[in-house]
Amino acid sequence: MLPLDNYSGDPNQEYFAEGMTDELTADLATISQLRVISRGSVMQFKGEHRPPTPEIAKILNVDAVVEGSVLRSGDNVRITAQLIDARADKHLWAKKFERNSRDVLALQDELASAIAREIDVQLTPAEQSRLRSAPSVDPQAHDAYLKGRYFFNRPSDENLQKAIEQFEEAVKLNPNFAPAFSGLSDAYLWAGYNEGVLTSAEAKPKAKAAAEKAIQLDPDSAEAHTSLAVFKLFYEFDWEGSEREFRRSFALNPNYAFAHDQFGLGLSFQGRLDESIAEGQRASELDPLSPQIPIDNLMGLAWKGKFQAAIEEAKRAADLDPSFFFPQWGYGWVDIQAGKPADAIPAFRKAKAMESPAFITAWLGYSYGASGDRIHATAELEELKRTSLHGHVLPFNLALIYLGLGDRERALNYLEQAYDSSSQWMGWLKGDRIFDPLRSEPRFVALMRKLRFAN
Repeated sequence: MLPLDNYSGDPNQEYFAEGMTDELTADLATISQLRVISRGSVMQFKGEHRPPTPEIAKILNVDAVVEGSVLRSGDNVRITAQLIDARADKHLWAKKFERNSRDVLALQDELASAIAREIDVQLTPAEQSRLRSAPSVDPQAHDAYLKGRYFFNRPSDENLQKAIEQFEEAVKLNPNFAPAFSGLSDAYLWAGYNEGVLTSAEAKPKAKAAAEKAIQLDPDSAEAHTSLAVFKLFYEFDWEGSEREFRRSFALNPNYAFAHDQFGLGLSFQGRLDESIAEGQRASELDPLSPQIPIDNLMGLAWKGKFQAAIEEAKRAADLDPSFFFPQWGYGWVDIQAGKPADAIPAFRKAKAMESPAFITAWLGYSYGASGDRIHATAELEELKRTSLHGHVLPFNLALIYLGLGDRERALNYLEQAYDSSSQWMGWLKGDRIFDPLRSEPRFVALMRKLRFAN
């Protein structure tokens, strides 16, 4: 599903065209016989200057594409769609769909069903039922939801704050709109991970309540089950419960790349490395142009000892988005896993020079300390104190730097505080080799038990 062109003539309606593309992609992705490329990858081809269709097909490894336009005029929404044999660049089918904006979800379902019929895909009874039962929506709530997704898909701290505000507005306008609650949970989780506008502890109850509400409203939402799965993964360390929710999500939408990506990350935390690598590969196939998925794939590869493969994943992410800080962090992190902390310093410094969260400074401080450069390690520590949210340095970040400085006692103190303050970084403790000096410490063993890690 290529990005729908905005035919409104109003550039301020770009979020609506993008949102409709997202929702249509999600609809098509629930059809089990289709392999549907995720929105992150197709959005690379937004606008009139995209490559020829056969070239897009080769990049995404697809046989057919859907392209078209969306026009919102007053209370009506019209989508014009066409199906193209991508490799032959041959037009197969075209149709217009128009509904009142309250029935926009039914319009999307109608389009997804029509495409399935046209390419002779057999829908299961459950898929047929779902595509015939779209609820009406409050247009203002749906609009706020689409704006929330627009900002969430560009997740700087500022945009995550805007996403949360828009999702909150959507659920205020329509307290029964499940997708908005799922989006709200995802935004709280990401904001709590970065800890740039919310601490992890502040985000925790909000993320849980929103995910559970989404499932209560729509038990058949793959996105809602994924939101709860990710919450259980990063906050509750409920490995079995998280896997159960991910499996439910896959049953509802086998093409949801984000679910495969996060499940792969969770498997790596548990030491199930071969399974983690397989899930990461599946996520990459579904969203081949995502720069985040290769970063998440690093864990399974590096902890398996496949350092060169991990570096290649970081390079793939950097090539996809040269302005993204995470690939540079990835280079440095892989060097640390390979026992070369001094080699990690240039990459972490480069990541820090980009728009990046405070944890980058902590990893840089660790690398300086582990390399014997106490002066620079201490300087990074002082910088964390100056720049941290609410003037409070996150305990996990402090633990990293004191680990680098060889102060095990303080590192353990701060790891225990990180656990108590709901840090989303605790999942790294089983696999990450920087914690090897602590593994025989009784306090660390007790912490591992709290995290439900098997011995």
